[in-house]
Amino acid sequence: MKRACPTSPCPLQVLEFRAYRLTAGGLTRLTAQLPQLASLSCHGLDTSLDAATASCFAACPSLKELHLGMESELPEAAMQQLRDVAGDLSMKFRWTDKLTGLLRTAKFYLQARLVRLDLGCVRLAKDPTSSLLEPLAALTALSDLRMSVYSNGDATLTLQLSELSALSNLQVLHLTKKHAYFPEQRRMAESSIAVPFSSQSAIRLAAGCKKLRALRLCLGRNDVAAEGLAELRHFSNLRSLYVSAEPFGLPSQPVPLDLLHLPRGLTSLELRNVDVTTPPAMLAAAADPVLQQAGSVAGAGVRAEQTHAANTATDVLGQLACFRLESCRLRTPQLQALSRGLHNLQQLKLSHVAGVSDEGISSLSRLTGLLELSVLGPHNKALSQNSLAALAPIRGLRYLSWQSDDLTALGPAVAAYSHFTTLRLLSLSCTPATLQYACGAEGQIMFQSMLPYCNLDLIS
Repeated sequence: MKRACPTSPCPLQVLEFRAYRLTAGGLTRLTAQLPQLASLSCHGLDTSLDAATASCFAACPSLKELHLGMESELPEAAMQQLRDVAGDLSMKFRWTDKLTGLLRTAKFYLQARLVRLDLGCVRLAKDPTSSLLEPLAALTALSDLRMSVYSNGDATLTLQLSELSALSNLQVLHLTKKHAYFPEQRRMAESSIAVPFSSQSAIRLAAGCKKLRALRLCLGRNDVAAEGLAELRHFSNLRSLYVSAEPFGLPSQPVPLDLLHLPRGLTSLELRNVDVTTPPAMLAAAADPVLQQAGSVAGAGVRAEQTHAANTATDVLGQLACFRLESCRLRTPQLQALSRGLHNLQQLKLSHVAGVSDEGISSLSRLTGLLELSVLGPHNKALSQNSLAALAPIRGLRYLSWQSDDLTALGPAVAAYSHFTTLRLLSLSCTPATLQYACGAEGQIMFQSMLPYCNLDLIS
């Protein structure tokens, strides 16, 4: 049996480094010994690439995908070397301090190659009258764009989302506005950046980015307008949506949103600091076969607007597999109506949601396909463990997280959890001492015998 020569080329085609610090010298030797490499992903480079190191990728002529994860932006000489990479290029940075220079260099050398760009945490410090997103719009091959922005300048900078409408190939867009430290006031506060999500910007962005499938907007309460949320329906191919209207420590009302104004065909929906205003009757229409078929039944005595609402509710909510609400407002009749229309729901999270009660939670028993349920309701007197008994029809639940005042203060009511025999993880808002107070010294052993395949997570 012949032993392969250690210097002979290896037929390996896909290689990924994540939790490993790869040096420049190691990367050079690696590419020299893997000429047949088709996909290379390095997310642990110990330093920014220089021109000499970036030239090593020329040793892999079959490279179709190159993913680079670094601390900060690349020098121009390294960008020039990456231009010779045959395949698609993805770049991810932990932070970006010189955004304009980076984007201009990327446009000059990598405009046709760069398909995914994660700028990490971007510090913006620029003339407030100039355009900030226009250089990004020149990278027309981008299909995935992610960035978090902050600024502590005296003047407010404005980011116009409509400028990204030139990215016709964009499929994923994540934009987050972060806190910033203001040294003169010696405090953390909302960044001096405005990202107005108005009706006009939403319509223009949807018209230009017709391929967009995942949209994540974490902005300030003053950035997100109810009129802009009402135009989300124009994103016809959207499947995943996350909207957060962060108050940044200031008292403010949640942004009103009608769920029927959302795009049709969504499979994942996450909302934060939003007031759901959809009438319960409209939400329940998604589960009413009479309303859904009324348009084709001769002589049906149902108003046309009711039929339209039923069809819209079915198209918007019927495909949802993941629904998460945090610091939102949702009334009990609305939750009861949603439980009738979310036929495909597998993950549900209700965290600090005003309006949630035992009556609403009990109605979730209709969601028989639910795999994950998280209900966090501290200081909510209308919520208790009593509603868990009604969820016995959910036979396939794998993950349950529960927080209520009665659980935190008095410990778990064992009978409320006895029917969740398929659980793999149970997270409760009580300490081991509280569990022992409620169930005796053998409380944890009792839970383990009752739920043999489940890990019990308590507050340490």
